[in-house]
Amino acid sequence: MESADYVHLLRLNEQASREAPERYRQRVLRFAVLGYVAVFLFGLLALAGLLWLGWRWQHGARLAGWMIWGGLACLGLLWATLQGLRVPFRLPEGQPVAAHEAPELFAGLARIRAKVQGPALHQVLITDDFNAAIVQQPMLLGLWHRNFLLLGWPLLAALEPKRMFAVVAHEYGHLRGDHGKLSAWIYRTRMSWARLSQRYEESSSALGWLMAGFVAWYFPRFNAMSFALARQDEYEADRVSARLFGAELAAHTLQEVALKAQWFGSDFWRLWWRRARTDEAASTGPCVGPYAGMNKLLQQPLDAAWQREALQREFKRLAGFDDTHPVLKDRLASLGQTAGLPRLSAMHSLRLLGEARARIALALDAAWWQANHADWRAHGERLRALNEEAQALSQRAHELSAAEWLRWADAVESLSDKDPTPWLERALLLAPEDAHALRRLARRHAPSGDVRVGAWLETLYQRHEALAWAAADLAQTWVDACGARDAPLPPEQRRLWRERLERSRALEEAAWASFQALMPWEQGIPLQLDEAQLRELRGITLREADLRGAWVGEQALDVKPARRHFTLWLQCRPGLSDEALDDLAQRVYDAAELPGRARVVVLGRHVPADKLEQARELTQLLQRR
Repeated sequence: MESADYVHLLRLNEQASREAPERYRQRVLRFAVLGYVAVFLFGLLALAGLLWLGWRWQHGARLAGWMIWGGLACLGLLWATLQGLRVPFRLPEGQPVAAHEAPELFAGLARIRAKVQGPALHQVLITDDFNAAIVQQPMLLGLWHRNFLLLGWPLLAALEPKRMFAVVAHEYGHLRGDHGKLSAWIYRTRMSWARLSQRYEESSSALGWLMAGFVAWYFPRFNAMSFALARQDEYEADRVSARLFGAELAAHTLQEVALKAQWFGSDFWRLWWRRARTDEAASTGPCVGPYAGMNKLLQQPLDAAWQREALQREFKRLAGFDDTHPVLKDRLASLGQTAGLPRLSAMHSLRLLGEARARIALALDAAWWQANHADWRAHGERLRALNEEAQALSQRAHELSAAEWLRWADAVESLSDKDPTPWLERALLLAPEDAHALRRLARRHAPSGDVRVGAWLETLYQRHEALAWAAADLAQTWVDACGARDAPLPPEQRRLWRERLERSRALEEAAWASFQALMPWEQGIPLQLDEAQLRELRGITLREADLRGAWVGEQALDVKPARRHFTLWLQCRPGLSDEALDDLAQRVYDAAELPGRARVVVLGRHVPADKLEQARELTQLLQRR
């Protein structure tokens, strides 16, 4: 199904859910049942075909070619049907915790289960991410399930026990048995069909083409039809949490999770990695890692101004069609609660893990060091070099060039929480049109509505064609911030930046389309990256155990806005699924920082393997035997 058709169907069903909710729910139920019926009919059809062919053969029919091919087709369809009843599932990863180790945690889970009338949990796992979820292992296309509760260690470190249980109550709300059974069942069925659809996308079997074709037709329509019901189920799960713990506490929990998730993703890891400069012992082997003492940082007070900005970012988010979770402002409204700075947790929930806490912290830290040991050492060396350079620059501040002031600003920002604005402004004084200084100053001060930002962005937009889109995009943040602080810009200035953003975005999209249309092996030119940039790329590829080879090339492309264009080529070990290959390519793309437009291609997945020989001017980054 085309993306536009999917969105149109989704909108129609959202409208139907509002205008005639009961009729809409009945239609979703019938379509869900249709999926199960179709799968069983395919199985019966295949079985009937085999029995008929067997009956013909037993009654003297000569074994002809069409019978052999018909039998193979029926066997393929029967096998695909049986495989369809076994929905693909990857067991979740995490550190298991048992009831005898954490009696307080399991007692709380038992109370929630009794109140929600939900099914039993088969295993509780502690993960390393800021999240909580109940993952179900579907049996027979989702008719039965095994239930896994995943609790993120960072979330346990951030929330007090009552709020942690409120989060669990929301997750358990999806499995509730007292009411809303249809919504909960549809919610789980969507997950089962999504996994089944993914299996058939990755399968190349010709024998199961009928089943695969049905799934390809059915799943996007069922997904669009049931989207509104699945989003309603998220609201219902919030109401389950509010019923057990109170609407006010549920609302405060939602806001605290949103705030601390933002802080954890940015500030926590920034502060932790900064320790690499002085924590030389950590660079030589396993020791105390980020998880053992995580609660100390996640329980510290958050600046009120930072909280307000973070909540504003959350409240500006719009509900999309790629996620059934509602945005924060809609979730609060459904609970009848208003936004405001929440009272943050006064303690953490790691004590709920009881005897398992020390064991799990040790395991999480050991895994983290194993994955990041080499990067930690390299980052420590970089920070020590930056510190030495900053000290040397400070000795001759009266004679520094603009580039040296910018390097000093980089060092200040990397080594401390100091505002690098004075250093950036000194650089801009010496080089009034420097793109690096203009962009960094505008990015730092646009969210506060600083009046100086307008001039910086105007220069950036007018003098640096390659950064016009970035300037116009930052201008929208600045315009909104000016309005929020009761100092709105004149209408004509707001309209000018809006037009500039639309124009520059169109140019960027056209340039990207041209880059995508250019084959990766065409128009290669000599690569111009310094040794530090190549060393960084080699480090990124070395961290991926599934890579067997990696190359980088630069291509000439005459587009507006002008920019350099790079392609990273990856060769992976055999046996990886298409999903795994795409995930690996995405990780490399996210980690690589190249001075221009960039893309990542996997040999055998995105481009034929023999095209590597046709590419000119490639630089090898990695080669494993």
